[in-house]
Amino acid sequence: MDVQLLVYDLSQGLARQMSMGFLGFQLDAIYHTSIELNGREYVYDGGILAIQPYSSHLGHPFEKVPLGTTTRTIAAIEVHLDTLRPRFTAAAYDLFRHNCNTFTDTFSHFLVGHGIPAHITGMPDAVLATPMGRMLLPQLMQSGMTGGNRGANGGGSLLGLQETAQPATPIPAAPVANGRPSHLHHTLRLPSFSNVDATQPVLFGKVPPLDKLLSKLGDEVAAQPVVHDLRVYLEGKAANTKSVSTPDLASLGKFVRESVTTLPRATLFAAVDLFRCSLADARVSAFFAAEEVDHATVQSVVGVVNSEDVPYALRLVTLQMACNLFGAPAAAARSLLSDAILRAALVQLVSASFLDDAHVSARSAAASLLFNIAVTARKTKTPAQALPADDQVELAASVVEAIGQEQASAGALQGMLAALGHLVYEASLDGELADLLRVLDAAGVVASKARQFPEEPLIAEVGAELLGKGLLA
Repeated sequence: MDVQLLVYDLSQGLARQMSMGFLGFQLDAIYHTSIELNGREYVYDGGILAIQPYSSHLGHPFEKVPLGTTTRTIAAIEVHLDTLRPRFTAAAYDLFRHNCNTFTDTFSHFLVGHGIPAHITGMPDAVLATPMGRMLLPQLMQSGMTGGNRGANGGGSLLGLQETAQPATPIPAAPVANGRPSHLHHTLRLPSFSNVDATQPVLFGKVPPLDKLLSKLGDEVAAQPVVHDLRVYLEGKAANTKSVSTPDLASLGKFVRESVTTLPRATLFAAVDLFRCSLADARVSAFFAAEEVDHATVQSVVGVVNSEDVPYALRLVTLQMACNLFGAPAAAARSLLSDAILRAALVQLVSASFLDDAHVSARSAAASLLFNIAVTARKTKTPAQALPADDQVELAASVVEAIGQEQASAGALQGMLAALGHLVYEASLDGELADLLRVLDAAGVVASKARQFPEEPLIAEVGAELLGKGLLA
């Protein structure tokens, strides 16, 4: 598939007219970019979105730059975008350092093996190096974002979608005590981790071809009423049918638990995958996260994967199933961590899955599950109680080891770094977690990946800032 960089001018021609006189050098545009691929335009606009090409208020780009041809499949691209979403949120947006061009540069590396043109990524530094540039650039960008035709929603976002010149969700000021920040981490430049309230869990909601999936279960199982109802529900969701009813959730749980005890391990993944799809609905995940007694259904699936040498497909869908539980409303998601038995099982699932050297998707999904666990713990009033020190230490040890061993996938590494960052942010500097990270030389382990993955910005943010400066006692 051909990959095109779409280049827009936020200044609407002002940069070309004014730059020589004010800056002393010619600047053709205040660049905003997106990626056109397979009939969609991918853009960082308060989140990573796929829109109809040229449908924003910016209209058509003034330039289209061919980046090359990607051999990645659409499925692989969607998985990679899921790993990027926790980094490219509304709260993480920075006008100069973490913007739409940062996203397209990162996405381009994954698609075609190289970034976008350097004159685009280097534009903020070139302009900000001049006194007049430091004064004019924010105004020029703000003009492009709020002027001209606006989006259909009537708001002042860059594309008429979500993005604004400032983060859509304001980053709260760092807590202070006696005039000083209450934690060393609040003084560091950590845009990916400073506003956890705006961070969303990683979910796996894509529904596979249901005919093919049900055929794995066999005619007798597929004909069960609960499976029929589940299929109708999933097809209705996929078709965006309004007011689609959920299947009977108690019956669904019973079906999954019975499948664990009756189906061969080689086909059990199909039943778990159906369950995983349903959990992408917050109504369903809320029931299994907070209402079902002892989390019996989830425990039955995770218990099998933790206790047996199961096929890769079953491990993968179990990781994705567990991720989707954290899409439940906040109070329900927190109850997952308050169940000590389930929490221990999830910690074991993550740690063991990081050891799967043969399957990058399993390692990526394990990173996503750790990310969801760490973010949910941070959102509680007492994070240390939500995720006790023993669990923090085990998860940190496993993910640091996984980071050190990751050789194949930039996406998996990025997910691991994001998960580790949320696990460590605001941790006690004299606690067990901090001590472990120092003993493991976690900062050095992360920094060592820069040579192999030179385009990954989280290496510096997590390695040098959070684990370097941020662990100074």
